[in-house]
Amino acid sequence: MIDDRAARRFVLWAGAILGLLTFVWLFPGLKDVGIAWDEPYYFDSSRRIQDWASRVVTGPDRPGQFSQDVVRETFNWRRYWNPHPPAYKLAMAATEAAFGRWTGEVVGFRLTPLAFFSLLVACVAWLAGLVWGRAAGIGAGLSLLLMPRVVGHAHIGATDTVTAFAWFVASAGLVLYVLEDRRRYLAIGSAALGLALATKFTGYLMPLAMLLWLIAYGRSRRAISGAILWGLGGLAVAWALNPLMWHDPVAETIRLVRDSLGRDEVVPISTYYLGRIWNFRLPGHHVVVMTLITVPLSILALAGWGTVATARHWEDRPVGGLCLTQILFFLALLAAPGSPNHDGVRLWLPMFPFLALLAGRGFASMSGILRKRVPERNALLASLILGVVFFLPPYLQTVRVAPLYLAYYNEVIGGVKGAERAGMESTYWLEAATPAFLEKVGETLPVGARLAVWPNVEHFQWIQTHGMLRSDIIVTDEMPPEYFLLVARRALFRPFHKRIYENVRPQLAVELDGVELVGLYAWESGEEVEPDPEDP
Repeated sequence: MIDDRAARRFVLWAGAILGLLTFVWLFPGLKDVGIAWDEPYYFDSSRRIQDWASRVVTGPDRPGQFSQDVVRETFNWRRYWNPHPPAYKLAMAATEAAFGRWTGEVVGFRLTPLAFFSLLVACVAWLAGLVWGRAAGIGAGLSLLLMPRVVGHAHIGATDTVTAFAWFVASAGLVLYVLEDRRRYLAIGSAALGLALATKFTGYLMPLAMLLWLIAYGRSRRAISGAILWGLGGLAVAWALNPLMWHDPVAETIRLVRDSLGRDEVVPISTYYLGRIWNFRLPGHHVVVMTLITVPLSILALAGWGTVATARHWEDRPVGGLCLTQILFFLALLAAPGSPNHDGVRLWLPMFPFLALLAGRGFASMSGILRKRVPERNALLASLILGVVFFLPPYLQTVRVAPLYLAYYNEVIGGVKGAERAGMESTYWLEAATPAFLEKVGETLPVGARLAVWPNVEHFQWIQTHGMLRSDIIVTDEMPPEYFLLVARRALFRPFHKRIYENVRPQLAVELDGVELVGLYAWESGEEVEPDPEDP
C-alpha cells in the first residue's frame, strides 16, 4: 500500500478524473443503443415506482402506500419476467425523474448504469493506484473502460452494471478494512454489499467468494469480526433498500432464492455456442472461452503479466489474491452443472473489474521494467509509448463497434466474423435494433404495413408504443406478413428463420464487419410460409 499522503491524494484524484471522463465520453451514446430485451420490464417497473413515490409525497393516503398489498403491487410487478430486487429500479426511477425532461425517457433511465459504471472505473483506478502505484491505477481504469462488452452494458438499464459496481466495492471495502483497519472501508463495503443484495440474487453469492479470500489471507480476529459485521450490515442495508423486505423479510428472501435457483424451469433460456443450440445448460468451458474471446487481446496480455507479477511479489498478494479468488470463483460458478450461462458474458460481469485490476498491475510492472532500461530523461516517454501500444488498439475497437458493443469479439477469434464462422452468437439481447435502424424501417415501410417480428414481438410493440417506431405499422407475429424483421439470435431460430437468414438478402440490415445482426425482409407477393416438420 502507498503510505505517502500526497501519493494517495494523487491516485484518488486520478481515479475521480478518469471516472468523470468515462461519463462524459459515453453519455452522448446512451441514446444510440437499441432497447435491450429486459429494459421494457425494468422501465415500466420504474414508472410504477415513480407513481408510488408521488403518492407517498403528495397523496391523501400516505400511510396506506406502505401497506403490504400496495408495496407488493408496486415492487413485485410481473415477477415472472422481472424477479430481481428493486434497488436498481429505484435508482433508475430517480435519475429519470430528475433528468428525463431534458434527456428523454430512455436516456433518463440509462443514466443510472452509466453513473455506476463511471464510479466503478474510478474505484478500480483508485484501488490499483493505492496498492501498486500511479501507472497501475491508470492502467486498471483504462483496461476496464476499454472492454467493449462491459462498456455496452453501461448503456443498458438493467441489473448487471449496478451489480458489478456493488460487488467490487463491497469486496474491496472488506479487504481494505482487514489490511488497514479503517472502519470507513468496512462501512462502505457493507453498504455496497447491501446494494448488491437489493439488486440481484447474484449478490447473495458474494460471501462465498469472499470466504475464499478470507481463508487464504484473512485468518485474523479482525478479519473474522469484520466479515461478520460486513455481512450483517449488508443485510440491514438490503432490507432497507428493498420494500418487499419491509413486511416479511425472511419469506421474501426465501422466495428470491427459490425463484433464482429455479430459472431453468421458469425461463430456460437457450444459447447458440460452437455451432449448436444449448437449452440453458452449457459445457463448463463456455465461461472461459467467452472471456478469452470477448476481452481485447492487449488487456488479456496485461492481465496475464499482472497475474505473474502478483505471484512473484508477496506484498502484492492480498489484493492480487482478491483478484484471483474472485476470477476463479466466477469461472467455477459458471462452469458448475446447472449454472446459467446465457446472454454472452452478462452473468459474470462482476468478474471483469478484477481482471482490469490485474491488467493495471501488469501495466505497472511492464512500465517499471521499461523505465529501468532507458535513460531517466526518457522514462516518462517510454511509459507513454507503452500505454499507446496496449491501450490504443482496444480504444479504436471500442469506438469502431459502437453502438453494437455486445456484438464485439476480439482478435483471438477473428472478430465478429470469425466468431460467426466458429458458431458463436452474433447478437442476443435485441439492442442491435438501434434507433437509427428503426428510423430507416419507418422510412421504408408504406403506411399501414404489416411487419412480423422474430423474436419477442411484444418487445417491438413496446418500442412502437413509446414512439420509436411509426404508429401506423402493424407489428405482429402472424405469418405471412408484408415485411419481416429478424434479429439474428440464432439460439431462438427455427429452421424457417435459419433458411431466411442464410439464403435471403435483407432490404435493410444492421451489420458489423459484414455480419448481419438485424435484417428487414420484404415478403414477395403471393409467397407462402411452408410448414416445416422440424419447427416446434
